[in-house]
Amino acid sequence: MSTKRDRSHEPEVEEDGEEAELIFVERQFPVVLRWPLIYGMIIILVGMIPWSISTANLYSWQPLAVNWMIFVFFVLMAYWAYHFAGWFFTVLILTDEDITFIKQKGFFRRDVQSLTLNNVQSVNYKIPGLQGALFRYGDLKIETLSGSGHLNVKLMFRPAKLQAEIMQALQAYGSTPDDTMVYDSKDKTDQE
Repeated sequence: MSTKRDRSHEPEVEEDGEEAELIFVERQFPVVLRWPLIYGMIIILVGMIPWSISTANLYSWQPLAVNWMIFVFFVLMAYWAYHFAGWFFTVLILTDEDITFIKQKGFFRRDVQSLTLNNVQSVNYKIPGLQGALFRYGDLKIETLSGSGHLNVKLMFRPAKLQAEIMQALQAYGSTPDDTMVYDSKDKTDQE
């Protein structure tokens, strides 16, 4: 009798047999949910219009208005669940080998971007105004050495702390351009 193993909870093993060391996993700041919350409140107000009309003067509309309110409630819960799932599963992951940003849109769409630590050139952050300064959130921009790509991560909590942790990981695990250059004294003396 054969059984299938659930490999979703096993640690990721690299090609050489070693596990990647997880440094941190961070979500976006919950402020990304403010517009879905505001739009949800507008949906509630619009959904209450038939209820207010039916209770004001037309009692024959009341069963229809109740059904409408139940429908609006379920649509609103689905709308909020869609955006909550997008926020909850959007994460920035730093390991001893790479930086991965997983952007979840709703329930099924997922974009994954990954940069190896030895290819990272700079890590910058930006605080987007008064709200960002008050609530301590901002945007991270991670650029590569080759210029082949960069990673823009918006609305992260404490971006200065994240930048410092990424820079520490770069110093500890990543290679810098000086580390990758190999000088051969024999070649140098041959050229002179």
